[in-house]
Amino acid sequence: MITSIELQSRRIGEKGVEYLADALINNDALNLNRNEINDQGLKYLVNVLKNDEKILLLHLDDNQITDQGAEYIADMLRMNKTLKTLSLRSNQIGNQGAQSIANALAQNRILMELNLSKNKIGNDGVAPFIKVLQNHRSLAKIDFYGNPIDKYMAKAIRIVMLRTSSISYVILNSKCVGTRKVQHLADALVSIKTLKIVELKNNQLGDDGVRCIIQALANSQMLTVLNLQTNLITSAGILDLVAMLHTLPKISKLDLSCNKIGDEGAKHIANLLETNTTLNVINLHRNEIGSDGAQYLSDVLIHNQTLKKLGMSFNKSNDCCILEFLVAIRSNSAIVVTLDNKQIEEKFTQQLANALKNNTSVRTLNLNSNKMNDQCLGYLVDTLKNHKGITSLNLDNNQITDEGAQYLCEIMKNNSKLKILSFRSNKIGNEGSRMIVNALINNTTLEKLYPTQHQYGVAETICAIRNGDVPNRIHLEYKRIEDIDLQYLCHSLRYNMRITTINLNNNKIGDIGAQHITDILRNNTNITELLLHSNSISDEGAKYLASALKDNKTLMKLNLYRNKIGINGAKSFAEALSKNTTILEIDLRRNESGYAAIVGAIIELRNNKTLTYLHLDDCNINSQDIQLLATALKDNQTLTSLDLRNNTIGDNGVQILCDVLRNNKTLTTLGLAYNKIGSEGAHYLYNTFQNRNVDTALQTLSLHGNESALCAMVEVFLTSSRDQIRTEINLAEKRIGDKEMQFLVDVLRNNTVLTTF
Repeated sequence: MITSIELQSRRIGEKGVEYLADALINNDALNLNRNEINDQGLKYLVNVLKNDEKILLLHLDDNQITDQGAEYIADMLRMNKTLKTLSLRSNQIGNQGAQSIANALAQNRILMELNLSKNKIGNDGVAPFIKVLQNHRSLAKIDFYGNPIDKYMAKAIRIVMLRTSSISYVILNSKCVGTRKVQHLADALVSIKTLKIVELKNNQLGDDGVRCIIQALANSQMLTVLNLQTNLITSAGILDLVAMLHTLPKISKLDLSCNKIGDEGAKHIANLLETNTTLNVINLHRNEIGSDGAQYLSDVLIHNQTLKKLGMSFNKSNDCCILEFLVAIRSNSAIVVTLDNKQIEEKFTQQLANALKNNTSVRTLNLNSNKMNDQCLGYLVDTLKNHKGITSLNLDNNQITDEGAQYLCEIMKNNSKLKILSFRSNKIGNEGSRMIVNALINNTTLEKLYPTQHQYGVAETICAIRNGDVPNRIHLEYKRIEDIDLQYLCHSLRYNMRITTINLNNNKIGDIGAQHITDILRNNTNITELLLHSNSISDEGAKYLASALKDNKTLMKLNLYRNKIGINGAKSFAEALSKNTTILEIDLRRNESGYAAIVGAIIELRNNKTLTYLHLDDCNINSQDIQLLATALKDNQTLTSLDLRNNTIGDNGVQILCDVLRNNKTLTTLGLAYNKIGSEGAHYLYNTFQNRNVDTALQTLSLHGNESALCAMVEVFLTSSRDQIRTEINLAEKRIGDKEMQFLVDVLRNNTVLTTF
């Protein structure tokens, strides 16, 4: 018996189908593909099939069936109880015909496979199938391929056809634009109970579209991820969404970035987080959230410990970014946490402290440029002083004052893990810096300290010294260092064998500071140069220093230029250094007594056998002081230059000096300007140097600014080479009087070559 008829590509046409219809009684499959069958011919066939109990498969591909023919097919499907497979591929069926077939399927529970591919069916033609198929359990396969439908509609059909299988995800990004279209997707989703992931990014759903999705997902109890990024959602849509999320027991990730939820929407999210224990990731980037919205979320997150990641960047308030970091560091294993330039307020600093308490993975905490004040630092101190992970803390460019420096000291005293502490460009003054330096004394772990860059540099230097992070020279000039600061510095330098030069010029060091320095000189045997130029050390301080130098065998240069040392202080140095041969250069010039400058010069002349110049100008030296200097110069044959300008040696001092230099063979430069020298002294000077029995003559002599015009004449005659034949003397504007003329007569009495005078 024939049970299957294959008549494809026979061009049967309308009349042929009419004849064929009566012959189908005993067949179970009929293939009439590519036979130019039109609607009228199809009518004959379906009239027979309405009550047919044999045919299971009917193929009518590539014919001329339109919407009218589809209506005949629909009438047949309402009555046929046998047909399992129907293929209408490549015909002319449009939306109306598709709708007719969809409506008929509501009454047909037999058909298992329907092929409507490559027709003219659009979105409106497919939409009715979505609702019908939600409750249609027999139809297992439907094909709309090659029809002019949108991708979202094709996706909806695929979803609804998977209603009985374990569909776990739906991803429709930039495809389901608008509320009307999303309704079709929602209709397809409503019966799916196995969904775990729904991603609908960039679809411009709006609040109404979100409500459609909410209704469709109400039964999705397995949903874990919902992504509604870039969908024009406002706080109204969020309110409805939150109500639905409360019912989902497994939701863990929610992405609402690039919407418009604002502060009110953030408040709704905060309400959700009050009771939710499953959400661990929420993305709220670019949502027009301000400080109020950030505060709503911040308040609830104090108690909600489930949320591990909160995206809040590119909102209206810096508070949002801060909150994002606060959540991240609660559980994140990030090594570096950077919150620079976030304008952190006190309320968020407190939460930052709480977040750091249980996170020991953080190694570096950067809080630069945040306008943090002392109160902010106070919230952090309890956490930071006991933190077991942070090794680097950076607080540059904030508003920390001396009060905040106390908190820094607490951290330094209690935290043994901290290696780097930076608080440059704050408002910490000398008092605060001294507290920090004091805390450093007992801290043995801090390696790098970068304090506020004002004139006080002791703190940074002490830390660098202790950790070997400085060369062999310390430069602390112009740092406003006072006596108390020297106590801390000396503590660090006491046993440091690397430093050879200490420059403390131009500070505020007095006698007590000098006493602290003696501690270095007694214990440190490596320092060769100590510079204390322009400080306030007087006789008492000089006594301390002299005592320390008595047995010192390493210091080679000591500069005490322009301090307040008088005769007694100078005597202390003279006595202490009477047997010290190490110091080659000691500068005691421009102190309160000229005697101090002479003592320094004497020591230099004694110990430095190659010394060629002495600069003793403007040192308050008188004739008595010159007597001491003369003793030291008596046997010296290395000095070539002696500068005594701007002193008060007078005629007596000149005579003492001349007597000791009478036989000196090396001196070529002598400065005696502005020394109250009169005619007697000038005459004595001329006779001494004119009649010296040595080969070396004075090349430079300075006598201007003295009391007698004769000085100027002596300067002219003595600076001429002994072998030079002088034919002209210019004494214009030299204030020549009787004594000066008598001097000229005596000098020129035997001259036979002078032609111009």
